[in-house]
Amino acid sequence: MIDYAFNGEILCMGSMNMDLVMVMDRLPEPGETVLTDNFSTYPGGKGGNQAVAAAISGARVQMFTKLGGDGFSEELIQMMKEKGVDTSRILRDPESTAGIAMIRVDKNGQNSISFTPGSNARLSPEDVEENSDLFKRGRILLLTMEIAQETIFRAIKLAHENGMFTIVDPAPAPRNGFPDSIAPLINLIKPNESEARILTGIDVHDRESARIALQRLSSMGFNLPIITLGEKGVVGVDGNDFMDLKPFDVHCVDTTAAGDVFSGALAAALSKGMHLKESLKWANAAGALSTTISGAQTSIPAPKSVEKLLRRQV
Repeated sequence: MIDYAFNGEILCMGSMNMDLVMVMDRLPEPGETVLTDNFSTYPGGKGGNQAVAAAISGARVQMFTKLGGDGFSEELIQMMKEKGVDTSRILRDPESTAGIAMIRVDKNGQNSISFTPGSNARLSPEDVEENSDLFKRGRILLLTMEIAQETIFRAIKLAHENGMFTIVDPAPAPRNGFPDSIAPLINLIKPNESEARILTGIDVHDRESARIALQRLSSMGFNLPIITLGEKGVVGVDGNDFMDLKPFDVHCVDTTAAGDVFSGALAAALSKGMHLKESLKWANAAGALSTTISGAQTSIPAPKSVEKLLRRQV
């Protein structure tokens, strides 16, 4: 049961990256150069994706992370401002760069990715302490795992001390799990199937195995576990209440960032006072719609589109 007085504000912590993409007939062999006729840049990073998704869904969002002194960092901040996200407390490290993903994609959709977290990895527990005024009662803290774990854990503790509601999207899932002292401080955890397997040791492949994994997450101390099942929908447990949301019937073309859109939309719905089940329905619809458009932040649906899909499948 969620018993919080939300004020419509979200503090989002996580990575912001620039994706550099080339599409080519085939991926190069070691030592080989393959020519192509295209190059594109796209804003990404799970934290950035979720912040933009929450802002487009109508929440007031503040981003807290660390970027570098390079041109990509400037571009990422400007793009986020244009989506309505408050970037005034994004820290800068002039000696570092933004996170960069260099992505090659062949004509069959297979890819090869090189990635550096850049300045994202430099957001420290000390940075959290120095910006403790961001952790305000009434706000939702939305976290992903693409930054340093010790920074994440300090943020969760501070949020709990200040009466915030914390949502953790455990992507990528920590192989060693969460400390026993941290799990009870997380109000809602939202793994997908593979992340739930890493956290619980249970192979999640259908609703019955997902129910067992939810029970395991509850026994580990997580207050409100939710598991997204991709095209099979969403399940969760709130106390003794098992929640089962069926998938939406959409034409999927690209699942990139669908989980991020779900998390951002869920946080936004809760922040505006929607009940949990209604918030999950909203997030489920937003995530589904994002798969109908290619890209990450380019695929985030407008609220009117989400409302239309919800009406269509009542």
